[in-house]
Amino acid sequence: MKFRSTMQLIAAVGIAATLAACATPEGSTSLDKQNSTLSMRDTTLTRLYKEKPEARAAIDAGAGYGVFSTIAMGAVVGGSNGYGVVEDKSGKRTYMRMASGGLNLGVSATETKLVLVFKDKATLDKFTSETFEWGSSASAGAKGEKSGGMNEEAGKMTRDITVYQLTDTGFALTANLAGTKFWPEKGMN
Repeated sequence: MKFRSTMQLIAAVGIAATLAACATPEGSTSLDKQNSTLSMRDTTLTRLYKEKPEARAAIDAGAGYGVFSTIAMGAVVGGSNGYGVVEDKSGKRTYMRMASGGLNLGVSATETKLVLVFKDKATLDKFTSETFEWGSSASAGAKGEKSGGMNEEAGKMTRDITVYQLTDTGFALTANLAGTKFWPEKGMN
């Protein structure tokens, strides 16, 4: 029985490492990675506007927005890893990374797209200028089983940031950004 548990842990770590590698923009140069990130942004926004048309008005009214692609994984130790871009009203872009960690029972993997809408410039500037960590009670969404994969509580306000969450699977999931860190990607800015 101990051998089986050890093999499961090794498999889980291998899966987590593989998925973590998937949560990076494609390309070998900074320009390639920027273009890959912008392509992901465009595809995500197109889908968001189709599934939640009122999101366009929220983005237009905000100080800026960010779009992130994440891989959330769980296998005893779980978490998420991702990348994205934040753009302010002037068009200035900040390429970023994100990660969170925690304990999890079972094995799971989910690809998620997050769209963050910043209500004010001060919040956006703080988010893009340093490591930003979501507080311990920040919940961005809850269970959602809509066929399109749009989270039922998409758009919930958290710290002057509206969060929209899209999944590729459409399965129920709980998205909690508590303990998630975002930081500028030095090699891409």
